[in-house]
Amino acid sequence: MIKTFYENMKNFLEDQYQKKPRAFDSVRMQVADTVLEAFKPDSRVVWVSWLNFPMELLAAFDVATFDPELGPGLVCTLEADRSMEVMSEAEQGGFSIDLCSAHRLALGCQLKGYMPKADILLGHSYFCDGSARVNRLLAQYHGKEAVTLDMPFGMDKKAVVYVAGQLQYVARKIEEATGARLDMDKLRESIRASNRARRALNELAELQKDRPVSWNGTGTVAMSLFQHIKAGKPVQEQIYRELIDECRNNLESGALKPENYRVLWLAWYPAQPFVTYEVFKKNGVKIVMGEQTRAFWEEIDENNPWESLAMRDFKSPYAGPIEQRLEGIMKIIDEYHIDGVVHFSHDACRHTCAAHRMIGDAVQKRGVPFLALEGDISDKRKYSEDRTRLLLESFIDVMAARK
Repeated sequence: MIKTFYENMKNFLEDQYQKKPRAFDSVRMQVADTVLEAFKPDSRVVWVSWLNFPMELLAAFDVATFDPELGPGLVCTLEADRSMEVMSEAEQGGFSIDLCSAHRLALGCQLKGYMPKADILLGHSYFCDGSARVNRLLAQYHGKEAVTLDMPFGMDKKAVVYVAGQLQYVARKIEEATGARLDMDKLRESIRASNRARRALNELAELQKDRPVSWNGTGTVAMSLFQHIKAGKPVQEQIYRELIDECRNNLESGALKPENYRVLWLAWYPAQPFVTYEVFKKNGVKIVMGEQTRAFWEEIDENNPWESLAMRDFKSPYAGPIEQRLEGIMKIIDEYHIDGVVHFSHDACRHTCAAHRMIGDAVQKRGVPFLALEGDISDKRKYSEDRTRLLLESFIDVMAARK
C-alpha cells in the first residue's frame, strides 16, 4: 500500500512537473523519493521523525530514513477509506481507538506488512509520549532497538550538554545497527548545507509578508511538516530557491487574487480531505504562515556540532515551556499582520491541545480572533464537514466584524 502509493505519486508528479513545473511538487517528489529509498532491498533504514529529529545528523550517514507517522499518514490524502481499513486492522488487533490515529495507521500498516524494514528506530520525547511508546512497539515487530532522545523541559547549559551527549550516543547506535560510519567532516558539511538552507527559508518567510501572499496556504502549512526531511542535504536549499523564484514570479505577474484576511495556522493540518481550503478560497482567506514554516532556530555551529544540534531542538515551538511557543506566535501575528489564528486541535495530541486555551486567551487579548478547530489528522469518522464548515464561516464572520 505505502510503496505503491508513493510510486504512483512520484510518477504522477514527475509527469505534471514536465508539463508545468511547480515548486511545491518538488517538495512532494522529495518526500516520495525518501520513502521509496527506504523500500530498496539494499538500503540501511533508520526510522525517525522527520519533523522533530535533527536530520542533519542522519544526512551525514549513508542511510535511508522513514517516518512511521508521516510516511503512512500522507496516504490519507488520496486514500482516506483505505486508511480507515488499515486503522480498523489495528483496532481489531487490540489497539484502542483512543490512540492517535497516526499511530493506529502506523500499527495497522505494520500488521498488514506495508512498512519497509527497519535497522533502528529513533524516537523523540518532546512531541508526545505516545510516539515514543509506539516506536518501541514497532521495534518489537522488527526485532530491532528503539532509542528515544530525551529532551528536558527547560533549557539551560546542563540540559544542552545532556542532549548533546545523547546525540553522540544515538550516532554510535546508528553505526552499530547499520554498519554505516559517521564521518565528522560529512557532519560539518551537512551543517553547512543546513545553514545555507536556513538562510533561504528566511528569504521565503519574508516573501510571505507581501500582500497578496504569493504562495498557496496549504503548502505553507505542509512545509511545517516536511521542511526538515532533507535538512543537511544540498537539495533542501535548491527546493527553497525554487519556491522563492516561484513566489517572486507570482508577485511580479500581477495575477494573484486579492486577499481579505490573513490567517496564521497553528499545530497540524489534516491529511484526509478537508473543507478548509474550499471555504477559505471562497472568502478570500489566505494562510500566510505556519508555526514551523520559518527558521525558529539559530545557525548551527559546525565547530560545536553536538551542542548546536541540541540547541536547534530546544528552539522548537513545541519544546519546553508554553511561553516559548507564545512568543513565536505573537511575533508572527505582528510581523505578518495576522487577522485571525486557527489552532487545529487533533484530539489525541495532548502536547499541542493542552495549550490551546492559553494560546487563545493570549491571542484574543491582542484583539485577534482565535478558532480552536477540533478534528482528527487521519480518522474520517471523527470529521464532520458540516460542523467544520460552520465553524470556519463563523470564524470568518468574526474577522470581518473586526476589520
